[in-house]
Amino acid sequence: MKLTNILRTLVVTATLAGATTSYAQTLHSGYFLESMVQRHEMNAAFGGEANYIMLPGLGGLQMGIHTNFGLSNYVFNRNGEMVTGFSSQVTAQEFIGQLPEMQRLGIDIDIPVLSVGFRGMGGFNTIVIKERNDINLAIPSSLMAFIKTGNNTSNGAIYDIDNLGLQVNAIGELALGHSRKLDALEGFSYGAKVKLLVGLARASVQIDHIGLSLTSDSWQATSTGSAQFSQGIDMVYENGEFSSIKFGNYNIGGWGLGFDLGAVYTPAALPELTVSVGVNDLGFIKWNNMSNAVAGGTFEYNGFENIASDDAPLEEQLDVILEDVKELINLQEAPAISPTYQLKTTLNVGAEYAILGRKISFGLLSSTRFAGQYTYAEGMAVVNFRPLTWLHVALNGSYSTYGGALGTLVNICPNGFNIFFGCDYFAPTMTFNNQMVPVNTVNANFRVGIAFPFGKKG
Repeated sequence: MKLTNILRTLVVTATLAGATTSYAQTLHSGYFLESMVQRHEMNAAFGGEANYIMLPGLGGLQMGIHTNFGLSNYVFNRNGEMVTGFSSQVTAQEFIGQLPEMQRLGIDIDIPVLSVGFRGMGGFNTIVIKERNDINLAIPSSLMAFIKTGNNTSNGAIYDIDNLGLQVNAIGELALGHSRKLDALEGFSYGAKVKLLVGLARASVQIDHIGLSLTSDSWQATSTGSAQFSQGIDMVYENGEFSSIKFGNYNIGGWGLGFDLGAVYTPAALPELTVSVGVNDLGFIKWNNMSNAVAGGTFEYNGFENIASDDAPLEEQLDVILEDVKELINLQEAPAISPTYQLKTTLNVGAEYAILGRKISFGLLSSTRFAGQYTYAEGMAVVNFRPLTWLHVALNGSYSTYGGALGTLVNICPNGFNIFFGCDYFAPTMTFNNQMVPVNTVNANFRVGIAFPFGKKG
């Protein structure tokens, strides 16, 4: 299987896995709307206004894609013809100079299989079954610089390429939550969840460092890093070197345990103000018998060849690049491992101030997901409108690791059902070509769903 097909397969597999059953949580735009039944996913202390149930297929598809680069970073117009940045018609400064230092891509998908909330045991209880999928890619601009200029440099040239990575995760989750008020402190609520996790699939390629130095007739290369694939994704080797992957017999990949903690406080002396903090996904997951390959040592590398042909289509150039990158990272067969990983913990901190009897409120939300080189940080300002008891609207503006965006959420919530739709992110500068491929950076998500509240609101 070609390396380009490997990448496509990994992305499509994770995407379809989520679509058939994710850093995906419920929309951040709904953090301050008490009528959003799923907001306990962002803060375990949030209880529901009423009991509710969300059924399979209706619980709210959420998908997001975030990048800090786009097609315009790689395709250039030369005399009416479109050529790639690797073309001889594009200078190194034109191409490399406008790339982000680290190009990032993130895809998140979240669809609850079942979500139930009900009062009891002195508080509010939740049961959620879902699959979480996330895909992250990191490409340093130094790799592009080597591909573009490496074959044209003089003796003694040195390149350092750090933190090239691809990570795909699919995890099943059963979460049991409970929140309640603290009688000893008026206005204070707290909550917690315990999550039983099932590792469905994982693929990880992490190349920490590639060092290259040019001698008289070849490159001397060193690489450090590793690659792991969960059971059912088998690595194929030729002469001890990684060649491709194939899909074998599937087995559950691993097991884990996680916790969410949350607190909310509305001081009696200032009831218009509410402050909150939620910490999600404290815990671990252990993967069993992952196939393993290790990059290491010094070797001779012949460099990239036949990339800059102006007549070659983009996909063909990509095939050549990925095959050459595979040789560059120099993965060697190693014994299977059973690693334990820390979950990607998320910290949400919010503050809301209400006026006009909560008809309007203003909120600030900071959200940070700690995930090593894939760490994501976001600040969001939200204006919430509650013109009718059954109609709530949130408008937001945010700035994150992937740039600025605007968003909105509409929640229609009369007695008996709750329909919501909206997006947290839609970058005003985002544009598409005729094939609907993003031309520049992408920062967008959406969610739509329906829940069925029952019982009296409290």
